[in-house]
Amino acid sequence: MSFLGSAVLVNWGGIVEEKEIEYNEWHSKEHMPERISLPGFLKGLRAVGIAGTNLNHKYFMMYEAERKEVFTSRKYLERLNNPTEWTKKILSNYLSPSRTICSVISSKSIGVGGYLSTIRFLSENIPNNHNVENLKSFVPKILKLNGITGIHIILGDTSYGQMNTEEKKYRSSQGLNDQIVSQAVLIEGLNYHSLETAIKNIKRKFSLKDGNNIIINYYICQNILTKQDLL
Repeated sequence: MSFLGSAVLVNWGGIVEEKEIEYNEWHSKEHMPERISLPGFLKGLRAVGIAGTNLNHKYFMMYEAERKEVFTSRKYLERLNNPTEWTKKILSNYLSPSRTICSVISSKSIGVGGYLSTIRFLSENIPNNHNVENLKSFVPKILKLNGITGIHIILGDTSYGQMNTEEKKYRSSQGLNDQIVSQAVLIEGLNYHSLETAIKNIKRKFSLKDGNNIIINYYICQNILTKQDLL
């Protein structure tokens, strides 16, 4: 479905293989309920990479919020600075963390697609033909493709919400600091083939080449949580 608020917190990363089952249990049964219970949080999502996805990018997580300030609120920061023992354990085994607070530029969707593709832009110097307004202009054409159920364009804030919290210390235990995205495109679909077609259209239209500064991944939705689920 279209995003419920005006801001999202997007996360990409991986987990040490022997901790993967426990990671999924923790994220679904403790972490997402803890986050969604906070004021301003609206929906949480976790997706797992298709077969062959690089371990460092295997998971995509996202929280939708009423507005960007929710992610710097006092109650949220209290959680970030007082992680549970289970959270400390899991985050200490996290690989290649990527975490960015973003503003929603465009969000169009019919329900929730079970498959998801993400395009991450890492460079702060975005060429004009790749900026969010140009990407937004292509949304109607992508939505007309067979099997595509939604497309969302978000703009990252490279400085907002990057405090050195306790959780951040544990996330960097494997030697890497949080990667920040400057902008991203999220596409939902009914199957992998439909997403692949959509990505090819975007790459051709905007002369996109995936590499060090543009990362493209494909995921399958695992779990979605809203406030209604906590009642």
